[in-house]
Amino acid sequence: MALLLLSSVFNLALMMFLLFVFLRVLISCWILPGLAYHKIKKSGLRGPTPNFPFGNISEMMKKKKKKSDSSSLGSSSTISHDIHSALFPYFARWQQSYGKVFIYWLGTEPFLRIADPEFLKKLSSGVMGKSWGKPNVFKYDRKPMFGDGLVMVEGDEWARLRHVITPAFSSSNLKAMASLMVESTSKMLDKWSSLTNSENQEIDVEREIIATAGEIIAKTSFGISYENGREVLKKLTDMQVALFKYNRYVGVPFSSFMNPMQNLEAIKLGKEIDSLLQSIITARKKAGNNGHPSNDLLGLLLEANDVDDRKGKRLTERELIDQCKTFFFGGQAAALAVMDFDAFGNQSRVAKPVERGDKRSDWR
Repeated sequence: MALLLLSSVFNLALMMFLLFVFLRVLISCWILPGLAYHKIKKSGLRGPTPNFPFGNISEMMKKKKKKSDSSSLGSSSTISHDIHSALFPYFARWQQSYGKVFIYWLGTEPFLRIADPEFLKKLSSGVMGKSWGKPNVFKYDRKPMFGDGLVMVEGDEWARLRHVITPAFSSSNLKAMASLMVESTSKMLDKWSSLTNSENQEIDVEREIIATAGEIIAKTSFGISYENGREVLKKLTDMQVALFKYNRYVGVPFSSFMNPMQNLEAIKLGKEIDSLLQSIITARKKAGNNGHPSNDLLGLLLEANDVDDRKGKRLTERELIDQCKTFFFGGQAAALAVMDFDAFGNQSRVAKPVERGDKRSDWR
């Protein structure tokens, strides 16, 4: 009798649990986003129709149809510089259909896309910087990468962090950082010159630029060499792969369960990067500025932190690590973008000496 009662209780509990899960999935994936969609539609904002629970992700993931060989050959003489439309064809299509301001959905999360500078200017004039909302879905998804860095926090916390960090980016400090960037770039160009003047005239430009960008951010962020920062850079790259290559369902409820191994790997890498950065910060604090340039980002943040300590606005160890991660990612991406732009912009000058087989090189 007792066994039968226990079995009935277990079955009832299981049914209640399954009913709870079903209702939770139904509400999260369809009911709440559906209500939000109709509310937004009534407000007058237009956009592509979402297909919950994936929103517009399926349309965004569709590969661009390949043109026929004849059409591609016929248009080969016309080179388009509209990189945005090439990289994000879905935004270009939606902008043509719905205008420069429209709503699109990542999973069950709505996003307002603004491609009208005047609209953004009017919107910005009425909203303080600290009041701009940041989607929780990105805060959760990018947590291993940025932690609670400046790009993730909002409100008064954003204002406090920005106040502490801003002095590190004064014009005088940026000029000092520029000398470190010029030094690394000149080193790369000298290496290319020596390679083209030798028998080996083949250069892996992508690898060279990535290495130089890593050297630049290692110097300007932490005042360390590329060799010493190589482990941090490698783990950062591995984390980017784990987060972006496999997790293409940002905003979809329970998407973290779609690629659990990759998510766990990203969390593990995040903790390892935290440990590496903490050791670098601790070593810098103990050494002071001895043997390190005072114009790197970490030195400037520590200096500003000491000043703000007297005002009660000091960054905690956790906040300092998150800011370093934020600027490490942002700095490396910015350095890569600038160097790629410069390389492609000058590719005709770079290529001609190699095509002619000249021993002279004119990189600059």
